[in-house]
Amino acid sequence: MDQPTSVSTPTPDAFAAARARLFAIAYRMLGTRADAEDVLQDAWLRWHQADRGSLQSAEAWLVTVVTRLAIDRLRAAKTEREAYVGFWLPEPLVA
Repeated sequence: MDQPTSVSTPTPDAFAAARARLFAIAYRMLGTRADAEDVLQDAWLRWHQADRGSLQSAEAWLVTVVTRLAIDRLRAAKTEREAYVGFWLPEPLVA
């Protein structure tokens, strides 16, 4: 019996394949390379703890996790910056 085309089987290297996209999402949301890398490390740990057999789309799961982790980091940073009166500029990304 054929599987539906929308369901992809997660592979161990699915994280590596999606890493560039995940980094781009985290960097655009957070504005610094260090924060984006931290979010990717947290996502990688969750990826290895997840039950990958029940996932319909590994990439969608990873994008969701990275987005939620970045939002959590933004909320934490907002509470830390409430007393700061200076400018907050994004770090330039050198390719």
